[in-house]
Amino acid sequence: GAAPAQYNDLLYFCVGVRAQFGSVDVVLRGSAVGCALDTQEAIGAANGGDQTASGKDNPGPHRYLRTLIRTGAAIWVDEADLAGSPDTAVLDGVAVADTDALAARWHEYREVWFL
Repeated sequence: GAAPAQYNDLLYFCVGVRAQFGSVDVVLRGSAVGCALDTQEAIGAANGGDQTASGKDNPGPHRYLRTLIRTGAAIWVDEADLAGSPDTAVLDGVAVADTDALAARWHEYREVWFL
């Protein structure tokens, strides 16, 4: 099915952080990796443009991910969590990385938040 609507608010928050502070990078882990799967586009088109189960008034996670990518945010998905998905094709601009490699970069950031 479509990516869970529960992640829309968090991704919207990240768009706001990016706009206010000029910088944010995002790592999607666990079930959140589904937000970055390219197959969600096909599901949305098949449902008349709805990308989530909640309907047309919900813009879906792809909109927020694309906004973040367009404004220069780096978006990664955890490789191990992505391996559990039936399809592993991700949206353009989303990178796949190993959990350990991502954690090794935390020192490059002033703050790391877990949402």
